[in-house]
Amino acid sequence: MTAPADPAPPTPAARLDAWLTRRGLTRAPQRDALLAVLVAVATAVVLPPVLLLGAAGDETSVGPAVVAALTALSVVQCLLLALRRTRPVTCLLLVAAVQVAIVAVTPADSGVRGAAPLLAAYAAATVLPGRAAAGAVGLAVLVELVGSVAVTVPAGALGVGLAGVVGGALAYAASALAGSNVRTRRRYVEVVRRRAAEAEASQEERVRSAIAGVRTRMAREIHDIAAHHLSAMVVQATATARLVDRDPAAVKEGLLAIRAQGRRTLEDLRMLVGVLRDPATAEDGGPVPGLAVLDELVTDARSLGTQVEVRREGRVGGLDPLADVTAYRLVQEALTNARQHAAGAPVVVELVGHDDHLVVTVTNAAPPRAADGGDPAAGDHAGDRAAGDRSTGGVGLLGMRERVQLVGGRLDTGPSGAGGWRVRAELPTGGGGSDETDGEGGAP
Repeated sequence: MTAPADPAPPTPAARLDAWLTRRGLTRAPQRDALLAVLVAVATAVVLPPVLLLGAAGDETSVGPAVVAALTALSVVQCLLLALRRTRPVTCLLLVAAVQVAIVAVTPADSGVRGAAPLLAAYAAATVLPGRAAAGAVGLAVLVELVGSVAVTVPAGALGVGLAGVVGGALAYAASALAGSNVRTRRRYVEVVRRRAAEAEASQEERVRSAIAGVRTRMAREIHDIAAHHLSAMVVQATATARLVDRDPAAVKEGLLAIRAQGRRTLEDLRMLVGVLRDPATAEDGGPVPGLAVLDELVTDARSLGTQVEVRREGRVGGLDPLADVTAYRLVQEALTNARQHAAGAPVVVELVGHDDHLVVTVTNAAPPRAADGGDPAAGDHAGDRAAGDRSTGGVGLLGMRERVQLVGGRLDTGPSGAGGWRVRAELPTGGGGSDETDGEGGAP
């Protein structure tokens, strides 16, 4: 197994950001003010010796007063960097104006340009859009040009002033270009981070939807299992209770049937829990039910007193596994509801195969009481509550509809006439499945 790669070491910028954050400097104005002070201090320390040494080597007339004036102006220019991100245009224009004052103080054959103009142009390009940054730099160059011409023409040093303006314009442009590249990279990184966050949020939403779907399917499966098996056990227990004093042998047989039904319930629940716990071990819990075991379902229903007739027509097969389970569960739920709400009513299960779909229909007749005229109102109500479980709002009907829609089918439920109820589902087939049963026939 490959060991996880070590995380990349933090960049100097990241370490500096963390250091400033630990000291409470989290806002841009605070950090800009700190930078302005540091650059101003560095200028105040470095600039005077450089001017004095340069004057001594070139034998120019740069006295202490000029050095002090240039140093003071350069320090003020550096302090203006405190506005470099909050007021980038203002900062750049003020820096250019101070640069004109520096040109006016500097001897005609010398030039002084510190780091402030470069940093101001760089900051403006990182904060402003491309056109706005270019416009601000252009205004700064224009300020320097007009100011330099105004202060150098009287001294007869226009050429030197224009040369300084050209050099300053190139410096501004280079700094602005670097700042624009940094801004573009920052925007790209932000877009990448935003997309990553959106992808992560989308993935979390898909996980939540998947979990909700699993819960819904689990609830549906538990409902189907419990409703089918437990209702059968209730019917068996009721019939057995009536025979306690009359037929002990039948009571024993009924209790054995209840025990067998309970075991089947536990097996189905164990299979469901096993699939939920570990899909790889689902085979250990038994096969998932489908139309292949429909006859066993019908046999169980008949043993509980329900008259069930199965009719098959055409090609009954070709369903994918999920649709196959859906067909089985639909018949199971319909038989359960018929047994609970229309006891004694005969039920017909029809499977009609077509080229591209299978039609599953479960129809129960009216309950015997309604057919015999004992209580028509009660009979009609029971009929309405049969295969579709309509009057209860139908967890069963809702489960049927969800299952059928999940596989791309269509479900229709409603009265069949004469107090009965019909459930009809069209399920798409794969078109090439093998025949499970051809022709008409019934369950053995």
